[in-house]
Amino acid sequence: MTVVSAVRTPDAILAAGPSICTAAQREWVDRRLRELLPGAGSGSALLTDAVRDACLGRGKRVRPVLAMLSAAHFGGRDLNALDFGCALELVHTASLILDDLPCMDDAEMRRGRPTLHRRFGEDTAVLSAIALLNQAYAIIARDAALPAETRIALNLLLSDCVGFDGLVTGQIRDLRDPEPLRDEATLTTLNHQKTSVLFVAALVGGALIAGADRADQAAARAFACRLGLAFQLFDDLQDSTSTLEAMGKDACQDADRVTFVTLWGVERTRAAIGETLAAAVAALGQDDSPLALYALGLFHHVGHGG
Repeated sequence: MTVVSAVRTPDAILAAGPSICTAAQREWVDRRLRELLPGAGSGSALLTDAVRDACLGRGKRVRPVLAMLSAAHFGGRDLNALDFGCALELVHTASLILDDLPCMDDAEMRRGRPTLHRRFGEDTAVLSAIALLNQAYAIIARDAALPAETRIALNLLLSDCVGFDGLVTGQIRDLRDPEPLRDEATLTTLNHQKTSVLFVAALVGGALIAGADRADQAAARAFACRLGLAFQLFDDLQDSTSTLEAMGKDACQDADRVTFVTLWGVERTRAAIGETLAAAVAALGQDDSPLALYALGLFHHVGHGG
């Protein structure tokens, strides 16, 4: 049985474990994040403590690992994508901080602990997110391991994924779009903006770092879009069926919102995850690569906190 045929079976999604060992890459990310974030004595102690607390806590470092695996998959060195991956982790963390605020999702728990604004205050949380976003772009701009034109391309890619066509628009639409208008097509676009865009940044960014041609960049983008959709489908499924203890974050956050689980029900959503993963791997064209195997393995433990 191939990997692709395995994920077409709904039960295989939740039963599969991580396909390859990425512990070393996660350790590189954790170590590098400590170096890239401001240390003691840098500016406001409160702000420094907050950003380090938010970034250095429990996390799987999915987006940095994907960026490194993408660079290696397309013929480059994984370590060349380390700083870019860390920049993605800062953006991802900033987005979680903002999503959790009382004016947005009003979440109480994140990664097994009270949300940042509950521990440091809303003012510090907002400013921490702004600082992290700015630091992300600076990390890329200062990455001496990459040519200047690659750094510019990466920052343009990231700005597209965060701004008016990406995370920001996804969040405002999630908060303000009328629920009766949420059909399958609308949810697909919304979920792309909320989730898939950072997967696009990771996969296409890794390909850029490797010097991939346009065809390979397009394959990376197609893989990322489908992987991001599967990730969001799984998040919707977890939100409706799991618990705070299992996920490390608030459950039933979307109880009053229309999601794919609302439209399709649990079983169809579960099946759609497998179908979407199969389409992602098909777009990549290599179902036994470390990149494909890592992405599939995520769906064993992705519910534990972003």
